[in-house]
Amino acid sequence: MTSPQNGGKPPDIEHGLDHLKAAKHDLTLAHQAEHRTEDEIRKAEHEIEGALAHHETEIIVNSRPREIPGKIAGFEQVVQLAFPGGTADQNTVYSMTYRHAAAHPHAGELGPGGKVKVRKGTVFNVTRTVRS
Repeated sequence: MTSPQNGGKPPDIEHGLDHLKAAKHDLTLAHQAEHRTEDEIRKAEHEIEGALAHHETEIIVNSRPREIPGKIAGFEQVVQLAFPGGTADQNTVYSMTYRHAAAHPHAGELGPGGKVKVRKGTVFNVTRTVRS
């Protein structure tokens, strides 16, 4: 039956509309909570990455243990660890292989400008060739 106080709608329709309104409100709250949670996850991941970047990682360069800041090793950085003070000139060529890296693939070659994600014990072999 319809009544003037419910706008002339049957009670079951009014009840359904109330449920629909409540469900929409709940969905809005759930979306807001999801966005807050995603923001918190992003912040936590950023904090963890920042904390890891400030730690030293022990790597092996030409059979010698060396420490680098963070978890990323660059070609030029590793060359300097292998040959401290070594100069880069057109007659000197460096080549490098690595294994046991944190990156995929875990082993490979690294060239000038290259970087690789490392973990404790990543091994680098660096050779220097002087052209005459």
